[in-house]
Amino acid sequence: MLSNINQPIVAGLLSASIAGIVAATALPFNDRIEYKIGNRIDSQPAWLVPPKAEFRSLERGYGGIKILLALLSTGGMFLTMLIARSEGEQEPVRQRIKQYKNRAYEFGYAAESAYQMSTTATRYKKLAEADEVAFEGEIEQAYMESLGIDPSVQQPLLTGTATLESISNPGDKVDPQANSPELPDQIVGPKMPVLTNYPSVLIYGAPGSGKTTFAEQEVKRRLEAGHRVIICDPHAAYGAWAGCEVVGGGMNYAAIDAKLEWFAEEVRRRYKRIESEPNPTFQPLTLCCDEFTNWAGRCSAAGEFFQSALSYIRKAKMFGLIVSHTRTMAGLANAAGMAKLRDEALLEVELLGQQCPKTGNAIPRYEAVIKLPGMPLNKRFILQVPKLSEPNNHQPTKADSSYLDPIARLQKSVPSFSNPDTTEQTGTPPDVPENESPEPGTLDGTRDTRAERLGAMLAEILAGTLQTPVFAPDSPLEHEEKLELAKLVIEQQLGLKKTIWILWGVSRGGRNHQVYKEARAMLERLTGISNSEDDSDD
Repeated sequence: MLSNINQPIVAGLLSASIAGIVAATALPFNDRIEYKIGNRIDSQPAWLVPPKAEFRSLERGYGGIKILLALLSTGGMFLTMLIARSEGEQEPVRQRIKQYKNRAYEFGYAAESAYQMSTTATRYKKLAEADEVAFEGEIEQAYMESLGIDPSVQQPLLTGTATLESISNPGDKVDPQANSPELPDQIVGPKMPVLTNYPSVLIYGAPGSGKTTFAEQEVKRRLEAGHRVIICDPHAAYGAWAGCEVVGGGMNYAAIDAKLEWFAEEVRRRYKRIESEPNPTFQPLTLCCDEFTNWAGRCSAAGEFFQSALSYIRKAKMFGLIVSHTRTMAGLANAAGMAKLRDEALLEVELLGQQCPKTGNAIPRYEAVIKLPGMPLNKRFILQVPKLSEPNNHQPTKADSSYLDPIARLQKSVPSFSNPDTTEQTGTPPDVPENESPEPGTLDGTRDTRAERLGAMLAEILAGTLQTPVFAPDSPLEHEEKLELAKLVIEQQLGLKKTIWILWGVSRGGRNHQVYKEARAMLERLTGISNSEDDSDD
């Protein structure tokens, strides 16, 4: 359709008017008479013919039609002029309206885009402000606590000749010989969850970290609780797993695969009893799968067993105890698509290991990282594991304190760690007999496992092998341990930039420059390090 209906009307009127003018011009107006006078033949209008002329013929004229055509053509021309004039006046208006519509579309799109950008900018600004406030509070609290100052406690006011030392350590008011009352040992922090009645437990760790020994102790507890325990262990040794049915010894993966299929059939049989019997009772059945890392390509039923262990065996009083080297799906029977269910359903125990200072072999560290079902990885917590002696496996004793003690290790590798104010002599403690029992409250005969762990981490930081910042969200350390480790880092006097990088992982410049400036200002206020020193650091 035409955008303007007047266009064909104007064209038609103009064409008809021109045709009418041409026709009116071409047609004769008066009647003409052909006559003969003497030998001459002529044609003239009737009123011009001489009286003596001899009439020969008559040619009719079109005077009326010519007048009508002329009038119609003139009217058409006039009407065309009026319409064209009106269109000439209205066309700019139409063009402006069209431009306004186009601009309105553009403004509408721009307004919507601007609104979305403004909303997004406002949201990010609020998030940035919240992060800035949280980060500033964390910096202030961490550094004040690392310097031994509790930010929530108001410092005592000094009056007269009193000093902070006399108030903090009032030796004149307290008898140093008085014996403090003995308090019962209290367990502070999280405790090891009860694994016995949990349907699906994963025990994993590096070779030599004590996975099998830990699993044996858990199996003993389950036997005492009335469980029937079946062990699937392709590396089972003679006499191992006492009191249990052992399947798969000598790397007999076919027998293990058959036992897994039997386990699946037993699950179905028990659920049929649940359907057909009122309140049936079952003996708890635990299937312990050792060396589960190697089952993926050798046992076709391993994937189905892993899926059932994470989902529907609880009501049938069936339990799965899996021992592997890793928590990745490659080490868990290549169970594709089960990562989310693994994170939500498994109770995971990661056992930590270390290197024996005498033999160089991998030995347990007697610490476990616990992840409860549904817990994020950055919320895991570390627990101490009771020491379990094994034959032919050297356990760290006080004689190994030169290796396990972080202070002694740092004195050997880092000269700047020594404190000139310390009056104690450094060195390796004297050896003690191997058969000396561990002291109460410790795991392996050493006094402070937290100090050992923090000292080892400090040595890794100074050696450049530990890249995770101390205050990183995914760090397995507790908040108090992070503060203690930060205090040790600050005492090394590594410089502002390096200290901030080790503790928070931020450097000067880029998007984190503002965060770095705040951390630097906090360091200057709390430690007295100048800007010039920071600028000269490498």
